[in-house]
Formats: sequence, C-alpha cells, structure tokens
Amino acid sequence: MDVTISGKALVPAFGSKLGGRLRVLLAWGQPSAQLLLSYADQDNSGDSLLVAYFGTMSAQSRRELAQHAVMGNRTAPVVVLDDAALAYLAAHGNRQIDATMSVLLPFSNVNPYVSKKRGLVAEEMFYGRDAERKSVLDPDGTQLLYGGRGLGKSALLRSAGHLFETQGVPGERVVLYLSLDTVGIRAGSAIGPEAIWDALLRDLAHHGVITPPRRQPSHNNPHEQVRTGLLRWLAEDSRRRMLILLDETDRFFESDAPEFFQTNRLKELGLTTDGRIKVVFAGLHSVQRYAKSARNGPFSHLAQRPTVIGPLRPQWAANLLTRPLHSLGYRFADDDLVNRVLGYCSYQPFLLQMFGWRLVATMHTRRAADVANVEPPYVITYTDVVTVESDVDLKADISAAFHDTLHLDPRYNVIANVLAHHAHESGLDARLSDVELREECLGWWEAGFATLDVEGFRAYLQEMVGLGVLAPNNDGRGWHLRSPNVLLMIGSKDDVITQLVGAATLSVPDEFIALETRPELPDGRRSPLTAAQIDDVLGDHANQVRVILGSPATGIDDVAQAVRLAADVGNRFTVPAITSRRQFEEELVAGQPGQRRVVLTDLVALAPRDEACIAALTAALEQRPQRPGVTRSAVIIAGLQQMSLWRTVVRQAGHTPALGAVTLRRYDRKTLSVWALASEKFSVQERLERLLEVTGGWPILVEQAAARVAAGNDEGQALAALADELASPAGAAAFVDAVGVAADEELVKAFASMLTLVDSASVTLADLVTAASMAVDDPDTAVACLQALGVFDIDADGKYRLEPLLARSWPHRA
Repeated sequence: MDVTISGKALVPAFGSKLGGRLRVLLAWGQPSAQLLLSYADQDNSGDSLLVAYFGTMSAQSRRELAQHAVMGNRTAPVVVLDDAALAYLAAHGNRQIDATMSVLLPFSNVNPYVSKKRGLVAEEMFYGRDAERKSVLDPDGTQLLYGGRGLGKSALLRSAGHLFETQGVPGERVVLYLSLDTVGIRAGSAIGPEAIWDALLRDLAHHGVITPPRRQPSHNNPHEQVRTGLLRWLAEDSRRRMLILLDETDRFFESDAPEFFQTNRLKELGLTTDGRIKVVFAGLHSVQRYAKSARNGPFSHLAQRPTVIGPLRPQWAANLLTRPLHSLGYRFADDDLVNRVLGYCSYQPFLLQMFGWRLVATMHTRRAADVANVEPPYVITYTDVVTVESDVDLKADISAAFHDTLHLDPRYNVIANVLAHHAHESGLDARLSDVELREECLGWWEAGFATLDVEGFRAYLQEMVGLGVLAPNNDGRGWHLRSPNVLLMIGSKDDVITQLVGAATLSVPDEFIALETRPELPDGRRSPLTAAQIDDVLGDHANQVRVILGSPATGIDDVAQAVRLAADVGNRFTVPAITSRRQFEEELVAGQPGQRRVVLTDLVALAPRDEACIAALTAALEQRPQRPGVTRSAVIIAGLQQMSLWRTVVRQAGHTPALGAVTLRRYDRKTLSVWALASEKFSVQERLERLLEVTGGWPILVEQAAARVAAGNDEGQALAALADELASPAGAAAFVDAVGVAADEELVKAFASMLTLVDSASVTLADLVTAASMAVDDPDTAVACLQALGVFDIDADGKYRLEPLLARSWPHRA
C-alpha cells in the first residue's frame, strides 16, 4: 500500500527504504507469535512488513514475539501492531512515525546499521556534520571537501543534496550527483578533464534540465551545450537553483593541472549565475594538495580552504551509536561502555556502523536465547561489548578499513608506521618533531621522501590529522598517533617492522595505480582491461589495429562491454555497431576528419570461421581511410575459438608496426593491491596474500571471491569456500576449461610437455621453448600463445614458472 511518512523514521527499513510503499499483513484469530511469524515468512519479497494483529497480545506473547523474531535466518524487517499498541499510539503518538517505531521496534528483527564499509548510508543513519552540510548548502560556503575513504564524504554530499531538494517545490531545486570515477578521466589519457562536460550533459538531459538537440552539431561542444542549457533553464524561473556535487575528483584535478582550465569553467558556472548554481568537489588527499599548490588558480576563489571530513565529534559519534540502539530497545549498562566503543572505533562513522551492526547481531542472538522472561529495555553489558571487540571478522574489517586510508598514499603508510614504531619503543605519548620524523622516514624510504622538503612533509602530517591518523600538534611538542586504537590497527611491533623494511618495495606509486586500475563495470565487477590498456585500445587520432587476446579466466567475454563503456563518454568517441564483415570493412575507411573512431568487432560473440577471422585482420591492416585527418582504431576481440588468429597475431605483432596485441592479464601482487584499493576488499596484507594464493591472480576467481564477500560472507570464509571448490575435481575441471589451454590440441601437447620436463622449476623462456619443441612443430608460437593465456609466473630475475593453481588443476581437466 502507498504510505506517506509523518515525522522522522528511526530506522531505514521503515523510512527511506520503503520508497513510499509498505507491505501489510492482516492477521485475525490471535495466532501465537511463532505462527504469526511463519505467516510473515511466506512473503518472499524481502521488503519491510507491517503485521496488523487484530487483537491484543499478552505480555508473554510479546516476549515470545521478541524472541522468535530474531531466530532463524529471517532477513526481511517485520514489526507487529496489535490493538494495545494501536490504542497507545492513537492517544500519545501524535500520528508520528518515530513514536510508532519506538513502540514496535524492540520486538522486531531490524538491524539499521551497515555491515560493510562500502554500504550506502541511509539518511536515518546520518549523524553529525551539521556545520559541513550547512556550508555545502550555503551559496558562499565551502566548495572543496576532502577526507579518507569511509569517513562520510559521499554520505555528506547525498544528505546535503536531499536537504537541498526539500527546500523548494518539486522541480525548483535540482541536485546532480556525479562520481567522476565512473567517467574514467585520468591524466595522460584519451579521456581528459574536458570529458566532465559530456558526463554533465548526459546527466542534465536525464534530469530533464537540458534537451539535447536531435542532431548533434558537427562541432560538438558539450561545455557550451551545458552552459547555454543551464542559463536557459534558470531564465525560465527565477526560483530555480542547482547543486552539482562532484565526488571522487582526485583524478580529475590531476588531469586538469596545472592550468585547471576545466575547473575554472566549472567555477564560472557559479559566478555567471550569481550563485544560483553551485559546484562542490569532494575527494581524497589530492583535493587538499591541489588547493595548496594552486593558490593563484581557481582554488583561491572556490569558497575558502578545503573542508576536511574526519572523525565525528564525540556527541555525534555517541548519537550514531546509541540512538538507533535505543529505538531497538537496547541500553548500555553504563556510559563508560559507550566511551569504550567510541574509542575502539576512533569516532569514525564507518567503524561505528560496522561495530553497531555486529553489536545488534550479538544482542539479537542473546535475545533469541533468553528473552522469554525479560522485557525491554534490553541491557548491553560489558561482556556483550567485549564479545564484539573480540570478533575476528570485525577486527579484520576495521584493520582493512584503516589500512585503506594509509594506502591512499604510500608516504602515509611509512609515516604512520614510523610513529607506531616510536610508540612501541617509547610509549604512545612520545613525540617526534617535523624534522626528526622526516629524517626517520628518509631512513626507511629515501626515494619516497627525498623530493619532499620540510614544508611539503608538514603538509602530509596535516592531511593525516584530518584523516584521523595523527593527533594535532597544537602544543608544539611534536607528532604522535591519534589514539591507542590507531596503534592497535596499525599492528604489532613485528608488523610495523615488516612494513618499514618493505617500504621501498611494497609501496605502490600513484602513477602505477593510475595505469593499472581496472574501471568498474555496471554490475560491480572490474574491467578485464587496465586503464593503460584502454588508452592503447582507444587510440588518439591514429590509424592502428589492436587484437585483444584472452580467455574466460581473464575476462574475454567482458571486453566488448568494457571498450564501449570506456568510449561512451558523451560524443568523444564513435563506436559503430558492427553486425557483418561487410559493415566492418566499410567502417574501416569511413569517418570524418578529427573524429575519434573505434571500429570494434567481437569475434567471440560472432564466432566466425577461421578464414573469416584472418580476413578481418587483413582488412584492418590494409584498408585505411584515404581522406586527410580521418583515423580509426580497429579493435578485434579474439577468444579461445579464434586460436588460428592468435597464432597469426603473435607471429606478426613484432614485425607489423600498425598491429598490436593486447593480452588480458592475471593479477600479480602489486596489481592485486591496486584492485584491493579500488574495490575496498581484501586490503589487509595477510588476506591479500591469501587471495593471491587461492586465486592465482586469475580475474575470474578474484571476482568470484569478491562476489562472495559482497553477498555477505566474511573474507576468510569466502576464500575458504573458493579454495574448497577449486580443490574438487569438478571445480578444478571448470577452472582449466576457463583458462583455455585445453581448447587447442597443440597447446595441450606443449603444456603437458612442460609439466613433465619443467614441473615447478624456474626456467628461462628458451627452456620453455625447448620443452614445447618435444611435442609440437612450432614451439615458439605455442609458447607465445600460452604466455597470452597467462599460464606462466615471471619472477624478478625474468625466470618463468608454470602457474601453480593451473598445474594442480590440470589432471582434473575434462
């Protein structure tokens, strides 16, 4: 049924998540609590459910309801409204949803907290940040927000956007939220900072603010279309306002530096409209860094200094912890327990969310066991808090979330570990001056800090204060970690030494992260192509041919979608739909001067005969546009069924300048670290190592592990289940089939010979060719195809080894 909420909903399940509709179950005959809930369980929608109980439940029935509601695997939120509750609310509830929920939630199974860091925080669970939100809404307020991952930047933007829309009549105030990670802007990429106007044009059209012309002009200028369209929209009604919220802006600023031409254009939207349009930028550390390094650029006019989004203030952190618990009927035995939890979570909202979720789950379990003779409020004891603190999964999640912040910049990690080492040696309150701390950091990682002077180093320290890692040096005595819990999350003395000793080799440079990041696909998985590979495939006003080689294990089935998504930024690239060989050949020579054209044919989907595949490659190499200024990148996607084309490509690629082979790759230790940073999963070093061990870095298996975690499994459990599956004959056979060696008889012979002669030893490429020559006539090509399939590990000395997981699984092949 359609509902309108009056008052403030205490929990998302019966507030913002309803979407204006509530499922209602009518119950006559005064069934028992257990029978009543069995009726509710027959509703498989998973939506929140209100049970209208015609009659009055006894006190004992209510106790049983509270007990049975949290038993079993029930996930759909259920509340029960009987005659007694209805009568009370009619007399005292003032028709407000918060009063209703205060009465009904203590007997429900609702858990309002978010269990994982990446979970979207509902408006009911957004606490604090009042001053920051007010500043975002103020036309003259801040336009720059920065903070670590999970500290609430995105939640703040969404909360501010929701409030902004409610301040006017529908359609009068429009909020545009855009995460620039989805646009793919990156320095040195074919998708530069000007692509932001294509993304804005697309979203403004989606909101009905701008109506794009039916026919795009030949001199397509998305900036001018956005600017003109917005001015026209504002002119139609003087009450109209717009708030443009740009999230994850670090890569945008990096690509727009040092002139900040597009940033200036965005700033001008506000200036030319007298503040009726406001643009807000949010990101990680780069936002503050560029603001400091460009004092005379656009940042000097973007509404003062950047606003840091760090840990919550104590009262707001306490409210986030206690108010939702109160609504569920839970009370802490004393305030010291509240302070203990706040300290454990360092006042950080995402940690409090994860702690709160497990605390509610723990209390639900206790309630299911012994509530039959207990009434709300249910008391949270010291034992309950310690139980949650001792939860291995929570410890790992908190450590992972914290290390995500340290890994924003490898220098952060070294600074934090140097101070942690100092704390282990001399106590948490022992301080180091700017110079002393910098000298110690230089000693551990000279290359990372040599180019950073004292002033630049001090800027890093201030950033880490804002991120909640360091305590502010207000008294001038020096720097130390923010709290004992920060030291606990960094690790033991041995952990710290390991991090510092490996600083020079473990640190991943920003440039490497930018090039090796794999864009996110619509379903949350990662693209099989890295950012660098995408740039190479798309090309830049050049005639080229790229043949993408891969298997299901490395993501070949997702390549066409990944290329189209990367090219689908406004009208910057033209990617014609190819349905036939004739059309492919026509598009190879078509086009207009200045266009960026990608002529893509997916042989995996088309599955043509071998001669047709070779003909497609020949046409791509020989048929070029004749008009001056007309270029195209011809992209051919070839999978396991096109192995004859593979052989042709690996033989020609080194001798044909226009031809390039792009091979889909497995993850290694460093690239898997980049994946973990982007996906915010398996970021604890031990779990990352275990992920690499279990999956071998094969993308198909990495994504399977990530999917298990996204479904609610603990990371350790997800890896254990995946390892068990791969150890089974059926799982091993399916994996070998996905890798693709068994799809070609020549490759089977070559690989089997290598297993026999090389086994697990580290050998040279020449040794592999020699082993293959014992079984096939063209060993060089066979080894090259096996390399393209990703079946070899290569160590720092350039030695080759058969990938262990594939070698173990090989005997079980179908």
